[in-house]
Amino acid sequence: MSHETPADAWIDRLARPQLAADLLAVVGYVALAVVVLSQPGVYGTPLAAALGLPLLFFAPGYALVSALFPGATPDDARTDVTFAEVRQHGLSGAERLALGFGVSLALLPLLAVALSLSPWSIVPATVLLSVAVVTALFAVVGAARRLRRPADRRFSLPVRAWLGDAKRSVLTGPASERALNVGLALGVLLAVGAMGYAVAAPGPGQQYTGVALLSQNETGQLVADDYPSNFTRGESKPLVVELTNHEGERTDYSVVVELQRVRNADGGAPKVVQDRKLATFTPTVGAGRTWQTTHEVTPTMTGENLRLTYLVYEGDPPQNPTTENAYRHVHVWVNVTA
Repeated sequence: MSHETPADAWIDRLARPQLAADLLAVVGYVALAVVVLSQPGVYGTPLAAALGLPLLFFAPGYALVSALFPGATPDDARTDVTFAEVRQHGLSGAERLALGFGVSLALLPLLAVALSLSPWSIVPATVLLSVAVVTALFAVVGAARRLRRPADRRFSLPVRAWLGDAKRSVLTGPASERALNVGLALGVLLAVGAMGYAVAAPGPGQQYTGVALLSQNETGQLVADDYPSNFTRGESKPLVVELTNHEGERTDYSVVVELQRVRNADGGAPKVVQDRKLATFTPTVGAGRTWQTTHEVTPTMTGENLRLTYLVYEGDPPQNPTTENAYRHVHVWVNVTA
């Protein structure tokens, strides 16, 4: 009389062809990735890269391949088959994995075109949601198509065979072979972990803060062009200041705005001979986030070729802010008449 353990019961359930365990795993992963990536401060971090890369470059393609090819059995594995026969008999697990990456790369540009034609803009949130919805739809279609096939002709994960092979490689045979098998498994896990860390973790040169000045064009869009250049003293004109945090963590910034009169020194280097502080902003920007604010520029001194400078600092600014001690800076040239 044999007794089935809870572990054996779970293995039997996972191995049943009625259960699309692979598609359930894909949909579960997509749901987890969407929840985690939607949290404040996650976007732009190594965790976001580790979760987002499989979500973008594997999950939608694998789900679509599963919808197109619902069947795969050992006797389907032939090399001299037509495309129609492949659609009838299906693909092996290795073929599905390989096609998952390739098809995902083909799907992403199509999703981008669809988003550009839709009322929604192409931002991380809409891309994340569209990929998740498309993947879930393909997975549902794939699971439904599998159920329409005979039970012995559906693709299913060979969970019991995998676990049996793993047990035999560790528990049977000479001790030297078992030790070698364990060592190889650990080596593969370490290699995969190292590759994932290398892809996800930002290098020292990848941490930075982007700063830009923007203005509105005739259509109302923000562009890095057509800046207001001619002012009358006391007149205000808008400029949009933008910071993008690629530092990998939440960061406190200070943005000091100065109007500077610049002269060329003897060596040809510009020298600030007069400056007026116009404004200071102190935003806190999450990792991977972008901060914008509209600055109503009101010049307080007159002259030609005055330098309107935005000095960016991490934390509090120094008592004497300059382009030399600023973390980042950007400027435009303006003329101010009385």
